[in-house]
Amino acid sequence: MKHWLSFPSVQIALCTLCYGLVGYLVVDHWIGKVWFVFISPVYAAAIARPLINLVANFRHGVRSAVWLPVHGTHYVFKDITIRVLEDEDDWRWVPLADVERVLGRKLNARLLAVTYPDRVELGGKPVRMHMRDDALIEHLSRLSDPVALRFRTWLERSVALPARRARQRAAGQAVDAF
Repeated sequence: MKHWLSFPSVQIALCTLCYGLVGYLVVDHWIGKVWFVFISPVYAAAIARPLINLVANFRHGVRSAVWLPVHGTHYVFKDITIRVLEDEDDWRWVPLADVERVLGRKLNARLLAVTYPDRVELGGKPVRMHMRDDALIEHLSRLSDPVALRFRTWLERSVALPARRARQRAAGQAVDAF
């Protein structure tokens, strides 16, 4: 019984049932009707917290339904969506098309594949050219464009660092502080 009382909808139903029962018992007299009106703030106070919890539970349910399918793959840099892939070794791969949208210019995928062998590959659905996060950080650090440097810093903190920590945990190593 204790488990069922923790649901906000059950709490609201019980409060409403009690309020209705009190109203049914005291409405027979004129004094009872006045008393019934004055007791309504008590009813409102009794269901306020369960109503707040019901709305909060609904909000959390909607958020989890929307964000859990893309958890760990959806990132946003300056209103540009970046869909990151993660492989079985906890390396994160960033699509070059998204990097090009951030930088505002085209990247030569063939040159990048030669410069960073085994760190530029085709992948994802739809199939696009992806670059591993460490190679992309290394490439962006060579550029002098302020947008590229800001993107490198963001990429390092938001994408690469959590993946590095996951690799360290999987290997049983001590995790970096930052």
